[in-house]
Amino acid sequence: MRFKSIVIVLFITACSANPQPPLEVKAETCDIEYTQYQATVTGYCQEAEAALPTEIPTIEKEIALRSVASIPDVFWYSTKMKYSLVKQEEKAPLAFVIAGTGASYNSAKMISLQKTLYQQGYHVISLSSPTYSNFIINLDSSTDFPGVLEQDAKNLYRIMKKVYQQVITEDNVVATTFSLTGYSLGGAHSAYVAQLDESEQIFNFEKVVLINPPVSLYNSVNILDSYLDLKEGGPDAASTMLDDIFLRFADSYAEQESSSFSQSAIYALFRDANLSEEELKLLIGASFRMSSTDMLFALDVSYNVGGIIYKNHKINKFESITHSMYRASVITFKEYFEKVLVPWQQESDASLTREALIARLSLKNIENYLRHSDKISLVTNADDIILAKGEVEYLQDVFGLRAKIFPRGGHCGNIDRVSFVEYLNSQFQGAKQ
Repeated sequence: MRFKSIVIVLFITACSANPQPPLEVKAETCDIEYTQYQATVTGYCQEAEAALPTEIPTIEKEIALRSVASIPDVFWYSTKMKYSLVKQEEKAPLAFVIAGTGASYNSAKMISLQKTLYQQGYHVISLSSPTYSNFIINLDSSTDFPGVLEQDAKNLYRIMKKVYQQVITEDNVVATTFSLTGYSLGGAHSAYVAQLDESEQIFNFEKVVLINPPVSLYNSVNILDSYLDLKEGGPDAASTMLDDIFLRFADSYAEQESSSFSQSAIYALFRDANLSEEELKLLIGASFRMSSTDMLFALDVSYNVGGIIYKNHKINKFESITHSMYRASVITFKEYFEKVLVPWQQESDASLTREALIARLSLKNIENYLRHSDKISLVTNADDIILAKGEVEYLQDVFGLRAKIFPRGGHCGNIDRVSFVEYLNSQFQGAKQ
């Protein structure tokens, strides 16, 4: 349980590192030494926050996609898919936003994007990632495993149509045009959804912005998995290091005058803890593993995979799942890919090779569309930790003048910073008419 405890603390820390932005730009910045890992964990605090609304009129929504009876008893608390709507008072353009790996519709980065788009005059519908447990549990499909981008896009597109009809009926939303964006895995999903819409022509997206997407999902998740693979000592060494980080955070927190998790307090914790690059990478790997643990458990129960719990075993809502969650927590993405995803996909297509499936988990699979679609632009950082060697150059080549690549920011660390928000505003300008 020590591993889980520190990840929960990390989650609180990460959320607090993207607080509700103030009405004016904050001139002060932090004095933590910059690395791409620092920016990823605490936010790119070397640059001031952008001027975004303190509050926006968010409506928490949910939609029933499948019968309650068809949802496993252990998920009794999650019988409808949740999402959110931010509504303008009058008719306006509408933007869909898709969350990153394992993230919900109301995660910190999603809230920042909601505020940016609302300030530009958009209605905003925010959707959780197809790898988020609430999405998996409520998915009205018995065949589509999350993670295969083309399949995810079909599921997202179907749900987008349904939630849009719901907000028309229940909230009197009138959309003049449609746009689409998403960060991290949600950025890759946005690209595939946009391509699908070219043939379906339901939304005819006016603008699509990919934020810090992976080029190859296979490459990116293996990078993140490697952060928990310490060269010496293995899992026990990782657990010991995480415990040490927790104690240093606890000591620093106890010495603070304020008990609030404000941004300045978070920066102070990281400064006083003086984390090494290896420790920052370990925190990132732990956070990713926690997200993948939830995903794998939801998949195993929902699809009767038999990888974590016994096949055909129905977990009731009173049964302990501690052992199952532990087993899920030690599975790497590579193991999930080789032992679960490849065989599952080969059941419906015996000719499919693992190499062909890896190609499907990539923007390269739709490169021709991305090269020639003027409506699609990309923003990322040159030091994004999820991009393998040569992938920044690949994105620049594919998108050309439609690519904005900031020199620093790590993975989504600058999503609420002045320069990043100014870029997004330039891409979504013209909404206020």
